[in-house]
Amino acid sequence: MEACPLHLPQRLLLLGVAALAASAPRTGDLVELCGQTWRRDGLLLRSHSESRRFYFVVPDTDCRLWLRAAAPGDRIRFQFRFFLVYSLTPASPAPNASSPADPCAPGSYLQFYEGPPGAPRPLGAPLCGLTIPAPVVSSGDILGLRLVTRGRQPRVDFVGEVTSFRMGSCGAYFPCQNGRCIPPSLVCDPWDMDNCGDGSDQASWPPANCRGPSWAPSQAGGMDAGTSGPLTLSPALGSLGPPRTAAERSPPAGRDPARQDAAPEGTAS
Repeated sequence: MEACPLHLPQRLLLLGVAALAASAPRTGDLVELCGQTWRRDGLLLRSHSESRRFYFVVPDTDCRLWLRAAAPGDRIRFQFRFFLVYSLTPASPAPNASSPADPCAPGSYLQFYEGPPGAPRPLGAPLCGLTIPAPVVSSGDILGLRLVTRGRQPRVDFVGEVTSFRMGSCGAYFPCQNGRCIPPSLVCDPWDMDNCGDGSDQASWPPANCRGPSWAPSQAGGMDAGTSGPLTLSPALGSLGPPRTAAERSPPAGRDPARQDAAPEGTAS
């Protein structure tokens, strides 16, 4: 029997599917990747799949994810776009359980680690609240995240950019204006990720020569100083609006309710 040729519409459909797979965003959801180790040039990491639409509200979550740099000798930089981690009804602290090392007790928190998964070392204090934290940078090629929800009504929603980078001679890597070097696959990416930390990998001028809107220097000016400046959400994320949930949207006790919707424009205190 003679083989029938593939019809033209089917060919076009298959080509379209292949192109879509090749250009799919490098995204991941922390709660779906618990216990895994990811190695990529860059990653847009969300707390959960419904981020920026609904809170993650599952109590007693203890989720860890390990991120490995793209190449030996590289380091990892994590920069938040949006951050909201707290509990409406915190757990009752055990006697003498509070300590300066856990400023988020007894509510939910996010903790960074570095070092191998078998012997992790905390990187900074636990993070919680409504204000975007400063970028986190590893000293080696491994960065760990741990999300812990405590209390009966946790509220979690965050989006962050993960970048593998190196210092010194860039070689085949892209040279950022601030001295960092990033994989060329991250330059002019369509998701507006500021992988350099100064916007130069998304700039319309050399050496990036990206087309379309680029980062203004004032938007990224505070990144290299270790403080978080105003951040702009990409159109795909920003169009979703503030997070919603069928549960009560009250902020933690003592917080200004207006700060919750203004969190993407916050700065680290």
